[in-house]
Amino acid sequence: MPTTDQSQQATHHREVVVDAVGNSLNAEVKYGALRWRLSGEDSAAPDPVSSFLGALGGCLLISLRVAARVRKVELGRSSVHARANEKGHLKEIKVELQVESGANDEQLHRLVEVAERGCHIRNLIREEIVFELTVTRI
Repeated sequence: MPTTDQSQQATHHREVVVDAVGNSLNAEVKYGALRWRLSGEDSAAPDPVSSFLGALGGCLLISLRVAARVRKVELGRSSVHARANEKGHLKEIKVELQVESGANDEQLHRLVEVAERGCHIRNLIREEIVFELTVTRI
């Protein structure tokens, strides 16, 4: 059985580095050459939960498009509107997936089901958090 070098394995992992910014409630996130800021005090940057909601929406859309490509279903415009309770620990997440498609209702329902199951971010949400996903045709 061949052995794998640990440095080779490390290249296959996703890794971000998050640094505190001074004494503030800000953090800088680094992913390769990309940089972005999260903030618990500055409305010019997303807070961690808003960033998570963005990741959830992006993941659902990408997963939906992958499912559609595999099944050769045409999709037009699509977007996600995600919201959560404003303060404290997440208790509820409501997601509206807006999709333009000529697919029939059964096909669209199946695509959304596959997309939700295939979305890694969706799968991080604990069972005690109320999760509601609705689909609207545009």
